[in-house]
Amino acid sequence: MESADHLLRLFEYDNWANEQILLSLQDNLSFEESEKAVEYLAHIAGSQQMWLHRIKGKSLGDIKIWPDYGLPEALQNLKTLNQQWKQLISTGQDNLDKIISYTNSKGISYETTLSDILYHVIIHGQHHRAQIAKLLRNANIDPPATDFIFFTRTN
Repeated sequence: MESADHLLRLFEYDNWANEQILLSLQDNLSFEESEKAVEYLAHIAGSQQMWLHRIKGKSLGDIKIWPDYGLPEALQNLKTLNQQWKQLISTGQDNLDKIISYTNSKGISYETTLSDILYHVIIHGQHHRAQIAKLLRNANIDPPATDFIFFTRTN
């Protein structure tokens, strides 16, 4: 499997894992830290939007890294972004080693390969889904299994 194919599969996984979290949160929106859990999901969307704008050289002026989305809006944005990621990978298969120049939130300039940014986006989402799972566990709610291996068993 080529690198682009691996990345496309990882973005399929990311979409699936976000849906699993959404379903769990929809069923359990009354626990004490449910708002924090929704904030994490919205942050995944906000940060993905930021990275996509950086890659495309667009202004970050209107991007909120911690947007105030509700659950449905967060998931819709994640689904839309997922399609954009997959399109970016599909149309740029020969450019995954392209260097992306950007400035971080502290104003420091960096250069990173497109493929490294794409892997970061996936890992970042998993990090925050794990935080949501911990919030669910702390509320005595079994979180959904969102590890990659569970995705592979169903897809």
